[in-house]
Amino acid sequence: MIHFFPTYTKDGTRSPFALGLKELGVDYRLFADDVRFRYHSRLKLLFVGWPKLAWFALRAGIRSLVTSRTHPEAVVLGSDIEVLIFAPLRALFSRRTQIVLLGFILTPRQHPLLNRLRLMYFRFVMSFVAKVICHSKKERERYRELFANGRTEVFYMPHGTHIYGREELPEASNSPYILTAGRSGRDYGTLFEAVAGLPIRLHVVCDNDKPLAGLTIPPNVTVLRNCYDGDYVEQLKNARFVVVPLGVADISAGQMVLLQAMAFNKATVITRTLTVEDYVSDGNEALLVPQGDATAMRAAIVRLLEDAPYMEQMAGRALHAFDDRFDMKAFVRNLVAAVRAPRELPHGKTGV
Repeated sequence: MIHFFPTYTKDGTRSPFALGLKELGVDYRLFADDVRFRYHSRLKLLFVGWPKLAWFALRAGIRSLVTSRTHPEAVVLGSDIEVLIFAPLRALFSRRTQIVLLGFILTPRQHPLLNRLRLMYFRFVMSFVAKVICHSKKERERYRELFANGRTEVFYMPHGTHIYGREELPEASNSPYILTAGRSGRDYGTLFEAVAGLPIRLHVVCDNDKPLAGLTIPPNVTVLRNCYDGDYVEQLKNARFVVVPLGVADISAGQMVLLQAMAFNKATVITRTLTVEDYVSDGNEALLVPQGDATAMRAAIVRLLEDAPYMEQMAGRALHAFDDRFDMKAFVRNLVAAVRAPRELPHGKTGV
């Protein structure tokens, strides 16, 4: 049995994720709660968000590893905080449950000392983890070197998602705006330079001040700071197309917004990185532009604005790719396969 701990809903029993598990015939349990982080300040995250997550993890860990009638072969966790709470519970009650850390990203800090301390901390965390799952091949190779402790295996599996509101996919739109979204690893300075003066509005969905700090916002740009859930879906559904400017090259960033755009039959302009190239190819499902190149980004945006048939064809290929490789069924299938994969041992042998 595998135990999962979704933090986006009070009850995930009818969620697309749970339905995907049922369709696969997986023996599982969900321990769900709504612990989503929507904090504009670091202090609120530290004193409200993380304690909330820790309290959820403690309650879920006791139910999973202590009071559950059938103890799990694996628990799939989403954060280092959960790992540090589950690990002592597992040791205290002598469980053989493997801990799987899903969606891990090691983001760099500006100060070298902070980077060293973070690496030491996560090496400690990984000493309790059997499997780490990341969402790019580049990160898989990097983490295999950083966490080569003889116990932790690193797997790559692509992001996957389900978005409510896809029941009626939008047709090609002549919307007066294009859309960008996200706060992690974004380069909004390059995007603002690219769209300045264009005959189209840009809507920026970003609930954090840091990615926009010090930037001059052009007159044709609107920043939406409290746009979540259904409001975000409406923004996405009604956009002409999506642009994702990235300022990082070797960590996962932008894939979720990219996949959401694909799911809603939208063409996308996105910065070319190795992590993005795991998902789309230039001119096929998206237009890829060099990092920090406002001229190239502007040219790609203008191309989609001026060539509606080309934009529609790209959107159709993106939609097909999403349904084939990145929807929730594919995500669940890939996740269960990674959790149940036999452990790799030296000399090409495998074990449980």
